[in-house]
Amino acid sequence: MDLALITVKKILEMFFILLIGVAAFKAKAADSTTGSRMTSILLYVISPCVILMSYQMEFDKNRLVGLAVTAGLSFASFLVAIIISNLLVPKHSSPDVAVERMSIVYSNCGFIGIPLVDGLLGGEGVFYMTSYLTVFNLFVWSHGIILMKGKTESLKDTAKNFIQPSNLAIFAGLILYITGIKLPKLIADPVTMIGSMNTPMAMLISGINLAESDLLSSLRTPRTYLLSAARLIIVPLVTLGLLMVVQVDRVIAVTVLIAAACPSGAMGTMFAMQYQKNSQYASKLLAITTSLSLLTIPIIMLAVGRIFS
Repeated sequence: MDLALITVKKILEMFFILLIGVAAFKAKAADSTTGSRMTSILLYVISPCVILMSYQMEFDKNRLVGLAVTAGLSFASFLVAIIISNLLVPKHSSPDVAVERMSIVYSNCGFIGIPLVDGLLGGEGVFYMTSYLTVFNLFVWSHGIILMKGKTESLKDTAKNFIQPSNLAIFAGLILYITGIKLPKLIADPVTMIGSMNTPMAMLISGINLAESDLLSSLRTPRTYLLSAARLIIVPLVTLGLLMVVQVDRVIAVTVLIAAACPSGAMGTMFAMQYQKNSQYASKLLAITTSLSLLTIPIIMLAVGRIFS
């Protein structure tokens, strides 16, 4: 089946779960506290399980090289996104420069990227996605914090911020992969079962967040469309151009592009709350880009399917 059609099918499935999340919020079966607690479970328990199990495959030197290639491409993709954000959102152009730049640079590659890659490419795609996530965390816990705080952090604080469950899962998984150690079935099966909750949990949370936001007011703000275009179209297309130049393996190319094409990440809202920025604006950008990505991601994947066929 064509990559774009598979993407549309997968996104429609995810969108249906998202609508259930919206309905749960409207029916008062869930509220912002529910969403916050579910987010913690997803970040600290479920996603690390998905990542850890993605490394439970036979060692292949080419895959290890692929991880390094993915990391290099991811690094370049973030540098490109930072340059684009600086060009489109100059200093003093808005009272919320930090929030707007954050929304352009950092995608929802964990919540939406992992489920989508898992559905399209399976375990191998998630395997390479862990490399993108590592680079993402490296940037978001250094550049992202500097962006929001307006000043640099000490190396010690930056290193401390980098110790996150997903990164620990990547580190543990990589050791298991290189050494060829397989988790016993008694452990592997429950971890796999927990990991299988990743997509439904992520989309239920997205639905709750979407129901909380004032989406209509966001749709009436012209600047929102500029920022959405930057996040959903410009950054992915420039990344696609980069991938065409280097001519990498199809699975790696699709993985990096899906991550780059995802809507604005929840980290923007969380950092805005932590550093007393405009968190409501960050939530609106998250909501509008999430909604528009239902259209833009399949279109991007259509182009990818033609180029990397």
